[in-house]
Amino acid sequence: NDPDSLLYPDYYLDDHLLDSARDESHATFAELLRANLPARAVVEADFVFVNERLASLYQLPPVEGVKLRKVSLPAGSVRGGFMTQAAVLKVTANGTTTSPVIRGAWVSENILGVKPPPPPDTVPAIEPDVSGTTTIRERLAKHSTDRACAECHRKIDPLGFSLESFDPVGRWRVTYAKPKKGAAPKIDTTGEFASGKTYQDFAGFRDILHQKREEQFTRHLIRQLLAYSTGRLMEPADEFAVDRIHEKVKQQGLGLRSLVVECLTSDVFRSR
Repeated sequence: NDPDSLLYPDYYLDDHLLDSARDESHATFAELLRANLPARAVVEADFVFVNERLASLYQLPPVEGVKLRKVSLPAGSVRGGFMTQAAVLKVTANGTTTSPVIRGAWVSENILGVKPPPPPDTVPAIEPDVSGTTTIRERLAKHSTDRACAECHRKIDPLGFSLESFDPVGRWRVTYAKPKKGAAPKIDTTGEFASGKTYQDFAGFRDILHQKREEQFTRHLIRQLLAYSTGRLMEPADEFAVDRIHEKVKQQGLGLRSLVVECLTSDVFRSR
C-alpha cells in the first residue's frame, strides 16, 4: 500500500521521491555489475545512489538536484545494500505501520532463498493496535504462543525485527509514533536466530547476514538469475550446475558481473 498521506505528508510533496526510490535500486544493481562488486554488496555496500530528496530522507549530507549520484557512506552507516532502500522498505510495509513478519518474510524469500509457508487457515491475523499502546513485538509474542504459529515465527521474525528501525517510507527511527496518551514506545531491534545467533541492532543483523549467510544468498542469486534467463524455475536436478557456477565465481572473488557471465555461459542457460 502507498504511505498514508496524513502520517507521511512529505512523501507526497512531489513525484521525485517515488521515482527516485525506484531508480536508486536500478542504479545500484547497474553499479554492482559495472564494477563487478562482490555479491555481498546486495546486503551491505559502502555507497548509495541519492539525489536531494533521497539524501534528506536518509539523513545524509545534502545533495543538490534531482539527478542520482553515487555517494560514499561513512563507516558505521545504516545505509547501503538493498534492504535499506526506500523502495524495498515501502513495499514491505502496509502504508501506515511496519511488521517484522512481512519484512522478515521478504528477507527470507528474496535474500536467503527460503520461501516461508503460508499461515494456517485456522489462525487469526495479528490484530493491529490503533491506540498505539502496544508494540508489534508484544503482539507477536502473544500470537506466537499458538503452537501452529511458533515454529514459523521463530524463523521469520528474527529476520525482520532489526528492520523495525525503518519506518514505512524508509526513514530511520528509534521510537514508534507517539500515541494520544503516554510516551512513544521505543523500538526493540534485538533478535535471535533459530540457530541461537543473536544481534542487538540492524548493524549486527546485517553483519550476520553477510558474514554467515553469504554463500546462501549468493547461491540463491545464481538460481534467480538462471530462472530469469531461462524462463523456468530451478529444480533439484539443477543444483549440480548451481554448485559449479558458485565454485567458479568464488574463485573469481564472487563478483556480480562474473556471476552473470558464468550463468549465461552455463549448460543450464545454453540448453534452455
